[in-house]
Amino acid sequence: MYKGWGRKPSGRKAVLKSQELSKGFLLQEDGFIRSIGLGDSQSFSIVEDDVGIYYDATVPSKLENLLNNYDFKSDSDLLKKANTAIDLIKKYQISKYNHAPNIDDDYFSDTTNNKVLIIAQTKGDLSLEYGLAEQFNTNEIIDAATRENPNAKICLKVHPDVLNGRKDSDIDIESVKTKCKIISDDVNPISLLKHFSKVYTKTSQMGFEALIMGCECVCFGMPFYAGWGLTDDRVLCPRRKRKLTLEEVFAASYILYPKYHNPITQQPSDIIDTIKTIAKYKKIKTNEDAHGYVFGFSSWKKKFIKSYLSNFKNQNIHFLNSFNKFNLQGAKDIELDTHSEFFLWGNQNINFGEFPTQKKIKITRIEDGFIRSSGLGAELTEPISLVFDNVGMYFDCSRPSQLENIINSQSLTNQELKRANLLQDKITEFAITKYNIDTDSWDIQPTNKKIILVVGQVEGDASIQYGSPIVQTNIDLLRIVRSENKDAYIVYKPHPDELAGLRKKISKTKDIKKYCNEIINNVSVNTLFEKIDELHTMTSLMGFEALLWSVKVVCYGMPFYAGWGLTVDKLKCERRTKRITLDELVFASLISYPKYMHPIRKMFITPEEAVDYLIEEKKTGPKTRSLYRKLIHTIMVLLNFIRRK
Repeated sequence: MYKGWGRKPSGRKAVLKSQELSKGFLLQEDGFIRSIGLGDSQSFSIVEDDVGIYYDATVPSKLENLLNNYDFKSDSDLLKKANTAIDLIKKYQISKYNHAPNIDDDYFSDTTNNKVLIIAQTKGDLSLEYGLAEQFNTNEIIDAATRENPNAKICLKVHPDVLNGRKDSDIDIESVKTKCKIISDDVNPISLLKHFSKVYTKTSQMGFEALIMGCECVCFGMPFYAGWGLTDDRVLCPRRKRKLTLEEVFAASYILYPKYHNPITQQPSDIIDTIKTIAKYKKIKTNEDAHGYVFGFSSWKKKFIKSYLSNFKNQNIHFLNSFNKFNLQGAKDIELDTHSEFFLWGNQNINFGEFPTQKKIKITRIEDGFIRSSGLGAELTEPISLVFDNVGMYFDCSRPSQLENIINSQSLTNQELKRANLLQDKITEFAITKYNIDTDSWDIQPTNKKIILVVGQVEGDASIQYGSPIVQTNIDLLRIVRSENKDAYIVYKPHPDELAGLRKKISKTKDIKKYCNEIINNVSVNTLFEKIDELHTMTSLMGFEALLWSVKVVCYGMPFYAGWGLTVDKLKCERRTKRITLDELVFASLISYPKYMHPIRKMFITPEEAVDYLIEEKKTGPKTRSLYRKLIHTIMVLLNFIRRK
């Protein structure tokens, strides 16, 4: 088997060798959803063709044979998947390359849909030579578009490789400026196409994306999607006699023909996973010229947050401790646009006035992720994950959050559910938690009583303030649990920050002992969850962790994992009416919502890689700044002792 790249020299050589030696060949090309960035970015898809190659209309190809012969009517699952993928492409605006920002909604002063787009390509593009398009020049296409659409506004889109200086255009752009509006901005194709009713192209893939967006498409060549009754063809291909629907052409081209591989997880993939992964990570690669204003971050947080904000140039990240007049003037002095953002830590309340609204600036709140580190945040341990929420904050039940919206709207594939289940299995097998500091054993005396774990929290913490409006202290929680479970064996576990001497206790130990049978310290979760019958909490993340271990959880507040039918809830949230499975909760809260960063390499990683890193740290001990962390811990304990005095 001889392999080569399309109709490039390696591909032509592969075909010649296979003919000489009577062996097979395989021609490879990028898939139709390729990557987040341009050609040097990691690829998500590839096509392998043992007949021809999809853009060569002079001979058959594997894709053309699929389109001519596949029994689509008997494969309803395939067409259902195609429709799902098409909807996701529209929703997340996914194209072949996904580096460019969306076009501004007010880019066109003319708000009517009577606009026609001509799609320019690159000089020497092999799809022009082999796609039967070389007999036409772009001037002829512009003249045809003008003649056939006398009342329309004619625009011409320059190819992104031309805009980035990688290739030359197939036309002299200067010579056509008097005939049409030139769109020279490098913008997302899907976001652009929604402004047009009709497109003209030779062989560009953007023509098929126009069909997806409901545009008419005129082809002055024979791309893979032409000749099937969907396009206005100015060239004919006698081999293509079948009439197909958009969903059928999409299913063959985007699902059956390519192979997908997720470079983030390093696992085989499919089109749904590819779209969702690119949708999540493409924001990281865009908007390099925008500005990020970071408010209220302590000095040590500034050191790691820049890695998470890699979509901004380093000099465009501005740290501001408060939004005073000086800072406001500084923001106004810089040309902000809709791609600039304000970042706040947690749920802090800063009065920005009307400035962000006037400038159309997004406000995003940041917090630790649910799998955080090997060590406490109060000890200044760098987090392996953060959440970025531009809707609200996950612990604030008084309003929606991005996590809540994800749970309410997500529709997961079997592959995604399996991924969530495997992640849960690994977390429970290796006892991975938020801080991963539990070391003590626990030998409970044999009892026939129901064993209830009551989880203490840092009183005054934002998650209690915004997530538990009625029960707000540990002593009140214990009092209620005891009153409703008079015969139970109640175990109380203080918050790790209190045990470490890093946070001030409000509820007194002598009062706590009145309502519980035992107080425990940093007991390992696998030991703990194996011995208890129920966990009662206000809003502690430990309730979510208990769900992973199949422990009954009773919530007196409304944490992110409550209200979905998985917990016993003392409160209700009217927005949370959907009933979900644990796998769906795991996927939303541990896979979709957070971003994970390798502490050493400073690269984005998957949740699976983050868990593997923490497993290794459990075996060998933390790899970073251990002496520094011990010093910080000592200082924090001393400061807290002084405050208590």
